[in-house]
Amino acid sequence: MNININMNNGTRLFVFLIIGIMFSLASCNDDNDEPDPDTPPVELDVEITRGTVEDIEENVYETVIIGGQEWMAENLRTTMYRDGTPIEYITDAGDWSLNTTGAYGLYHNQISNKEVYGAVYNHHAVANAAHLCPAGWRVPTGTDWAVLEDHLRTVYGLSNHGANVGAVGNRLKSCRQVNSPKGAACNTTIHPRWNFHERHYGFDDFGFAALPMGDRRSDGSYTGNPGAYAHWWSATANGPDEAIARYITYDNASLFSASSNKLNGYAVRCVK
Repeated sequence: MNININMNNGTRLFVFLIIGIMFSLASCNDDNDEPDPDTPPVELDVEITRGTVEDIEENVYETVIIGGQEWMAENLRTTMYRDGTPIEYITDAGDWSLNTTGAYGLYHNQISNKEVYGAVYNHHAVANAAHLCPAGWRVPTGTDWAVLEDHLRTVYGLSNHGANVGAVGNRLKSCRQVNSPKGAACNTTIHPRWNFHERHYGFDDFGFAALPMGDRRSDGSYTGNPGAYAHWWSATANGPDEAIARYITYDNASLFSASSNKLNGYAVRCVK
């Protein structure tokens, strides 16, 4: 059966206009489009404003202002809640896997790693009413992390596409890396630093200085490669057993988001 559609000039113009808009929208570049691997990353000229904050144990942390937020530029390493209550320190893997009140650990249970990597906390410590972060500061919510990402994307035109060398994750990474193309103090094998990758490396344009550390799994074991991944908790729960975490990897340029087991041990960056 043939169907004939009769259109006057005004109708034809309207239809062609709609079709044109659809093609225009379809051609817009977004994070699902594969970037040109040969396009060099844009050089950013960012004025970094730094400060400091002190926790209940008198640990002093460097901070950095990014947009309307002030972030710790180091991982939290306190062993006490804000009110002075000790956080349970658990070395035994079995005990870690059963803790639902709040606990912290140090990579491979070595005290020397506290200064190198900071501490890892389960999400029960993050959610403890005694509070992990110093007065006036908080564990960032999922929204706080989204605000950070959105600021970098909208103000600086960055993508969050994992194949794009100049994307958000690489911009937040410390430049400390094995064979870093940035050379000088960035090129190092000394931890903390990122593993070598033939394409991805850290720029640290904003002073966030993201560094990888050994995460702790829900069964109490530690990951074996501290140069590969950086995980941080958000304060946002995702049901009774999981919460939202953000993470960066050595072999990708994205700032990822994932729902993770609350028994996992991740780093914390406080924000205000």
